[in-house]
Amino acid sequence: MTAQTVPGDIPSDAAPPRTPWALALTAIVGAEFMLQLDGTIVNVALPTLQKDLDVTVTSASWVPNAFLLAFGGLLLLAGRLGDVLGHRKVFFGGISLVVAASLLAGLAPNLEVLLVGRVLQGAGAAIAGPTGLALLAVVFEGERQQRAFGLYSTVTGLGASAGMVLGGVLTWIGDWRWSLLVNVPVGLAILLVAVKALGLKDGPANPRSLGLPSAVLVGAAVTALVYGFVRAAEKGWGHTGTIVPLAVSAALWIALLAVDARSAEPLLPARIFADRVRAGSFLNLLLLAAVLTSYLIYLVQYLQNVLDLNALQSGLAILPFGVALLLTTQVLTKHLARFDLKLRAVGGLVVVLAGVAWLSLLDGDSTYVTGVLPQIVLIGIGVGVAIIPFNMIILTTAPPEYAGVTAGVLQTALTIGGSVGLAVLLIPFTSGSGDTADTISSVFLWASALTVLALLVAVLFWYGPGARKQTAATQD
Repeated sequence: MTAQTVPGDIPSDAAPPRTPWALALTAIVGAEFMLQLDGTIVNVALPTLQKDLDVTVTSASWVPNAFLLAFGGLLLLAGRLGDVLGHRKVFFGGISLVVAASLLAGLAPNLEVLLVGRVLQGAGAAIAGPTGLALLAVVFEGERQQRAFGLYSTVTGLGASAGMVLGGVLTWIGDWRWSLLVNVPVGLAILLVAVKALGLKDGPANPRSLGLPSAVLVGAAVTALVYGFVRAAEKGWGHTGTIVPLAVSAALWIALLAVDARSAEPLLPARIFADRVRAGSFLNLLLLAAVLTSYLIYLVQYLQNVLDLNALQSGLAILPFGVALLLTTQVLTKHLARFDLKLRAVGGLVVVLAGVAWLSLLDGDSTYVTGVLPQIVLIGIGVGVAIIPFNMIILTTAPPEYAGVTAGVLQTALTIGGSVGLAVLLIPFTSGSGDTADTISSVFLWASALTVLALLVAVLFWYGPGARKQTAATQD
């Protein structure tokens, strides 16, 4: 099977031919957009939240982190749940949990209840995210599948920046609670559309094991890893709060390998990673997430600390990136469809590299119009070209019976990649004087190096020694 091939055997939970595919796509992609927003929508509301609940900056930082830790830690188990119980059931359950958790968090009388709500939000997002992505792979075929992945990829790229804009608007016209309560009507609407478009029947349940021992280990390992990177971004790499969780995570990953090796149904089946084209795509998504997450966060720091934009203005200043991404995935992709997926992905990474390297020229005298705007548009185009091939290579070449766990691994790679990028690029961001105007150039030089590494991974895994031999073998 090549990177351009769609599996011929669609699992039992694939949609029947009469499925209103536009409604199904609206439900799945709408859910993903809501889940992406939840990761960042409260960030710009934190100062207001701190005053309202009378909490410190450090305590308030756990409002976004609680979501992130629960989300990252449960993704792989959620993917397996979809494979075993049926993607529709698990998808509906995840969205329902997000709605209930958002209501709890939005009405929270204190920080403790708010954090419980955010943890449950993250858990719901982890349950719904991989199963929704798996449904894209099994419900849609041919040209519709490519369009579905294009829209999904747009949402993935837009989520963080759109969350900051929407969070700023909702906080401005209301208060911080609106950024959480908005999920209630939106989530209910998504559930209604999803039930109508996808139905409630999944087909017979898969008798395979959930692999709970492995699930506990991988959940704890990912949580400890993400926590370690969060602390590294806050306190630095030498802090005890960074070193201990990273060491614990390493030990848990070793334990997971030992448990999975003796399991008849490992949580991370070797077949998912056996294909080098798919394995290279996983690594590339991780590296691309590292570049994009750090680019968005540290560029916003520059916009606010050097160009003196407020939170809402900063979110709007990032918007051209999203517009370029949207136009690329929805318009330009149609003209690129005749090219090999791998070639498109490499070309997109080259364009991303050009934009990120251009941002390395930023300094205290740069302006938004000449120093930021053209570069972020270029990055948006590059991401739009690259991200659809990566998603399609991973999900359309994976064994159909592992669609859910493959989607979970994909989203885990994005989550870990974002945390890695923030932690690693903190080093140049805080170097020297620590003044953003002086350090921002080094941040994007390091980001350029990560993008070069992604290109090297693509070339090595896809075109390096033995690549043609494995491709020929999988086609037989």
